[in-house]
Amino acid sequence: MAGAAALNNIPAAHAYEEKVARESYDYIIAGGGLAGCVLAERLSQDGTKKVLLLEAGRPDYNANIIRIPAGILRLFRSVYDWQHESKGEKECNGRNIFLQRGKVLGGSSCTNVCLHHRGSAMDYDEWQVPGWTSAEVLPYFKKSERDMTGQDPAYHGKDGEWVMENVRYQNPLSKKFLEVGAAAGLGTNDDFNNWSRPQDGVGRFHVSQSGGERCSGASAFLSKCRSRKNLIIRTGTMVKRINFDSKKTATGVSYDLMGDDTSKPFEASLKMGGEVLVSAGAIASPQILMCSGIGPAEHLEELAIPVVADVPGVGQNLQDHPAAVVSFKTPKKGISVTSKLRLLGFTNPFPILRWMFFKSGMLTSTGCDHGGFVKTNGDEAQADLQLRFLAAKALGPDGMTTFTQFRNTKRLEDGYSLQSIAVRPKSKGCVRLVSSNAHVKPMIDCGYLSDSDDLTTLREGIKLCRNLAQSPEWGECLGDEVYPGKLVQTDDDIDEYIRNTLHTSNALTGTCKMGIDSDCVVGPDLRVRGVNGVRVVDSSIFPNIPGGQTGTPTVMVAERASAFITNPKLAPGSTSIVVDEVLKQPVPPLLLELWIVPPGITNKQMHDPKLWKMNLEV
Repeated sequence: MAGAAALNNIPAAHAYEEKVARESYDYIIAGGGLAGCVLAERLSQDGTKKVLLLEAGRPDYNANIIRIPAGILRLFRSVYDWQHESKGEKECNGRNIFLQRGKVLGGSSCTNVCLHHRGSAMDYDEWQVPGWTSAEVLPYFKKSERDMTGQDPAYHGKDGEWVMENVRYQNPLSKKFLEVGAAAGLGTNDDFNNWSRPQDGVGRFHVSQSGGERCSGASAFLSKCRSRKNLIIRTGTMVKRINFDSKKTATGVSYDLMGDDTSKPFEASLKMGGEVLVSAGAIASPQILMCSGIGPAEHLEELAIPVVADVPGVGQNLQDHPAAVVSFKTPKKGISVTSKLRLLGFTNPFPILRWMFFKSGMLTSTGCDHGGFVKTNGDEAQADLQLRFLAAKALGPDGMTTFTQFRNTKRLEDGYSLQSIAVRPKSKGCVRLVSSNAHVKPMIDCGYLSDSDDLTTLREGIKLCRNLAQSPEWGECLGDEVYPGKLVQTDDDIDEYIRNTLHTSNALTGTCKMGIDSDCVVGPDLRVRGVNGVRVVDSSIFPNIPGGQTGTPTVMVAERASAFITNPKLAPGSTSIVVDEVLKQPVPPLLLELWIVPPGITNKQMHDPKLWKMNLEV
């Protein structure tokens, strides 16, 4: 695996890329993030298929700062981060909000907080996309997973590469939080990925780690296949556009090298019947499509981009988990994670040595691996709020501040924080081009709080977190509130605090929406509307964001896609039958036995007598 990030010898780099471009490929994967890593491994298993993976970021996913889970404190706003920002969030008093995205093989799975969540079964059933119900996606969750915690095998796999562990460290404050939450009547939950029970309760979050190290898409999947002769992995390569013939069939991609001032273009070609698989994430995937002439025609024409396919939904439906923080200072000294990481104002070497030799201790934790899910409104079908507990006093009311400022702060006070996350948000935003040049970052409007229900969820979350944080159950650890502060009391005060401090939970999704409606970008088989030979395979295809961190659902999408790309018989249909009225009576048992059920038929559609007749005649 060669990287093109450092161009010390530009002629040699050009010569190598020309050699790569002379080949033709069965699959060109545009983006080496989490989904791209899964695709590369699965599709290259067939040695007769030639696969090219193009990633704009760095090659060094095995750097210690990435392998150490607590290394996240030094990853944000680093060379491993694209450092995006949303622009002028209207409902957040015009603030630009920092959006971290991984700039390395493995993508954001190398820079996230390692939480291993799927969301609920209802999340997938409510997508209402043929072939993507909870029952249909569960086998793909299980196929990728290696559960090291001994949970119910009905919902967990044990032979996959995507490892699920319990974090190897529990701070005393984190243990106390679980006691406080249970005493407050929130209930307990030892497996938030078990779909036989509600998601509600407090507990330890499972993490994507292996033996105390971060489990990323690159370490889990690419490490298996990087030496295969039929797989070429190129880093530091920016895909500029997908190329098409006169029949709107993809013929390959154009790309150039990061850091190459000459901007020399290279073209990688597809074999006959080959495919371009766009897996660059919720920001870059719609950017690649629009730079290729696939998107809202009027917007493309404004930038003089020739329109290949007018697909208005490209870049729409952007969703994220917005968050707000409550933080307390505790009088008990030397108990918080952050204070333990400092010794006399300098980095404490003992946690580092413990991780290096034993892969245990506080460096195995990203800090927020205890928490819970809560319904703030009794009318909700499932939890709208996620709580993440941190055994540390926040350095600022914007939760991302603690991560980005920690490395520059020599002395840290003890305390604890609770992050409220609107985990099933209703607000939506968009991604739009600023330039036809793929190197220019697009304009991102997350639309935070554009639906007032999200503000209500966060407001109720702040109130709940305050009550939890001031519980007498904390004993000698009970401290004084730092954020929002005692002056923030009324609902209007809390709302203004949220608007001024809201931050991302780094779960961007939805901008290449999957489905069968006119606003969708890809069908259930992930093929892009209006063109041939292009699919999108990553979190951007989620119709609605799942209720939990989105790394594991992204693995499932890539696993599912790999299965039907290699075996078209497994592909969900690209059309479905629309039922105007649903009969109330159940399907008669005799007819059910005679059914030949088309893939992806929903429970509602199973009550349509037209479908009974159709299947009985087959």
